[in-house]
Amino acid sequence: MFEKFADFAQSWTAWATVIVLAVFAAAMIVVMRKNPKWTTQMLTNAALCLALSFILSYIKLFELPQGGSVTCASLLPVIAFAYAYGLAPGLVVGFAYGLLQMIQDPWIVGFTQAMLDYPIAFGAIGLAGLAHKLPSKYGFVVGIVLVGIVRFVCHTVSGVVFFASYAEGTGLSPLVYSLSYNSFVFVDLAIDLVVIAIPAVRRALDRMRPAPVTHAAQ
Repeated sequence: MFEKFADFAQSWTAWATVIVLAVFAAAMIVVMRKNPKWTTQMLTNAALCLALSFILSYIKLFELPQGGSVTCASLLPVIAFAYAYGLAPGLVVGFAYGLLQMIQDPWIVGFTQAMLDYPIAFGAIGLAGLAHKLPSKYGFVVGIVLVGIVRFVCHTVSGVVFFASYAEGTGLSPLVYSLSYNSFVFVDLAIDLVVIAIPAVRRALDRMRPAPVTHAAQ
C-alpha cells in the first residue's frame, strides 16, 4: 500500500509536485495580499489539507485499470477546508488538488480530457463550500454528496467522449460502460461519509472553521 509513496519520493513527479505546490503557494500569497479574507491561518490550513489529502491518496484500497481508485478518505481534508471557508476558497484548493492528482498518477489522452478528469473534477470539491452555513452534522454530508455527484458526472462525460473505445466488446454502450466504470466514485464517497460519521473526526475537522466575527455594541 505504501510502496508507491516511497517510489514517489525518488521520482520526477516529486519535483513536479514541489514545483506545483511552490507556484500555488506563491499564488496564494498574492491573493492573500489583495484579498484580506485569505488570512495566514486560512493559507496554513489550505496547505495542511492539501498535504494530508495528497498523502492519503497513496493509500489505495483498489485501483482501476484505466485510471481511478478508491482511497482511504483522501478527499475529506480538502472537503473539510471547503466546508470551513466557503465556495470560492474551496474551488481554489480543489483545483490545486486536481493538479496534484494529474501529476501523481495521470491517465491522459488529451488536454481537454486531462482538465475534465483532474482540475475540473477535483475542483468540484469546492462545492462543499455551498454547505458552509449548515451545522457540521449535516453540512459535511451535503458537501460530500455534492462533490461525489459532480465528480461522477465529470468522469462519466470524459469516459463517453474520450474512452468510448473501451466499451467495444463489452456489449455495453459507451454511456452505460462509463456510468458503471466510474461508479467507483460512490464507493469513495461512502468511505468519506463513514469516516465523517465518527464524532471525533467531525469535531476535529469542524474546528477549522473560523470563529464568527462579533461586533461590539455601539
